[in-house]
Amino acid sequence: MQRRTIHANGVRTSLIDVGAGRTAILVHGTSSSADTGWATILPQLAERRRCLALDLAGSGETRDDGQDLTLDLLVDQVVAAAGLAEDHAVDVIGYSLGAIVAAAAAATMPDRIRRLVLLGGWANTDLRMRVQFDLWQALARSDRRQLANLILLNGISERFFDSAGIEMIGTILDRFTTGLAAGSDRQAALDGTIDIRALLPAIQADTLVIGLSQDRMVPPANVRALAQGIARSRYEEIDCGHLVMLEQPTRLLELIAEHLE
Repeated sequence: MQRRTIHANGVRTSLIDVGAGRTAILVHGTSSSADTGWATILPQLAERRRCLALDLAGSGETRDDGQDLTLDLLVDQVVAAAGLAEDHAVDVIGYSLGAIVAAAAAATMPDRIRRLVLLGGWANTDLRMRVQFDLWQALARSDRRQLANLILLNGISERFFDSAGIEMIGTILDRFTTGLAAGSDRQAALDGTIDIRALLPAIQADTLVIGLSQDRMVPPANVRALAQGIARSRYEEIDCGHLVMLEQPTRLLELIAEHLE
């Protein structure tokens, strides 16, 4: 496993490069990073392919100018990462905000994307989600511990809460608090403006869209709407909250492996 740096549109993008074979680009979600977002499943994914897990602007070791984020800027990061595969087609796996970036990238370079996995993504930010992301921004600037509480409260199922116990929940909250991306507020601000519905018809890749049946951050109806806009897509659902890596990593790996193989 190694860290590499690529440059795109003024962003110094850091990424993890691990494994060998066909290239899969991994795009994490809001307030996360390549390390924190994919740690649970990256070793298994990299057993059968080359994985490029990038830090989006505002996250991890990536450096940008600190200005407001745009979807185009994040898409440029994925396009630059695809360049590491030279002229070969790549697979792209995106989670939450990363699913939006992945979908937009697939629409931008349809000839370069072979398979697409969109996990817990959405096509258009509705009013309820906009209120959620307004709160996310405010807490990112004022109280990171309470932001971790918000993410956990809306991110896991009641079943997981019941089985975890107070010690485990406290450990998870500690890890979330310390791992929150420095640019969480900027990423959440972008989340509040998302509308990629016009881009979806341009996606040509075979696409797996995964919803999470107990998700309160991105309800399954929003994920299904994303799938319905993509011609060559199929929809699957996992019984858990938005933090699927925490609750159901094995089932997630099964679905991804089946689609990419």
